[in-house]
Amino acid sequence: MNRRLTGRTALVTGGARGIGADIVARLVAEGAAVVVADRLIDDAEALAAAERAQGGDVVTHAVDLTDLAAVASMVTAAIDWHGQLDILVNNAGVAHAGSVLNATVDDWRSQLDVNLRAPFFALQAAARHMVARGSGKIVNTVSTSGFASSSTPAPIYDLTKGGLRQLTISAAVELAPLGVNVNGVAPGTIGTELTTDVLDTPEKLARATARIPRGVFGRPADIAAAVAYLASDDADYVHGHVLVVDGGWLAI
Repeated sequence: MNRRLTGRTALVTGGARGIGADIVARLVAEGAAVVVADRLIDDAEALAAAERAQGGDVVTHAVDLTDLAAVASMVTAAIDWHGQLDILVNNAGVAHAGSVLNATVDDWRSQLDVNLRAPFFALQAAARHMVARGSGKIVNTVSTSGFASSSTPAPIYDLTKGGLRQLTISAAVELAPLGVNVNGVAPGTIGTELTTDVLDTPEKLARATARIPRGVFGRPADIAAAVAYLASDDADYVHGHVLVVDGGWLAI
């Protein structure tokens, strides 16, 4: 594999499982030293140990993304590890389905805190360091729900992803002249444990698959490949773009 990220240090939030774990593995395979930040520290440690066994330079950081002090400490720890932070991947997110008619303040707070507030302040902390160095790559995991309504009603989740999409655009415009690239990826339906938990009947699976022109669910590795591209020098002239990886779902 092309090791485009050799000598770079990356921080991946929500990196312990699912799409995040594949992002970590891809960045390591491309030569990056990676901090896996997650509240699921046992899973993060297991992933890090597996990557280190293959020669990867990987550490973990336990973090509660609802705690802004913890978010700031996470970024500081990543910088201190190798003296620099070249890549931030704001990947962590939570989703709660529910009608706009019965959503609660707790539903609102829990999703905004993790999906929008934490990425904003992680981006801010990382960008301050990157601007001082004159370079850096920030990649936000948005969603097709940042462009269109979720098929299962999830209005708060949708608005957080729409907000993260707009943050990506706005931050990119401000930071591009300062040497920092801000972009995003927007996964469609990806074959993860969470997906199978939600699409828990053959009928639901069939309906979801029929909506995708490609005819199959995406793989976490598909998203990881897009992140690796945006984190690399190959994307130096890409600013404020959200790369949709959805098998054509949004094209219908």
